[in-house]
Amino acid sequence: MSDQRDDRNAAVIRFPQSRVSPTGKSAKYLGLGAMAKVIGAPTRQTTGHWCSPCQGLWYGYLLEVACPVCGNRQG
Repeated sequence: MSDQRDDRNAAVIRFPQSRVSPTGKSAKYLGLGAMAKVIGAPTRQTTGHWCSPCQGLWYGYLLEVACPVCGNRQG
């Protein structure tokens, strides 16, 4: 039972980030955000964030937005 509408020509719409060329090097682990450290959040409850100036990933709890290394809040 396939839906007739699914058979249309569909184009892949890429996210703007997909236009960025990978650098070929792996990202650094920047640690946990301040709130995640204070409350001892389990790893599975943290969310990953990218820090452009540090070229790495850090993990925060809920709505944390500041990189624990440089304080960047812009991604």
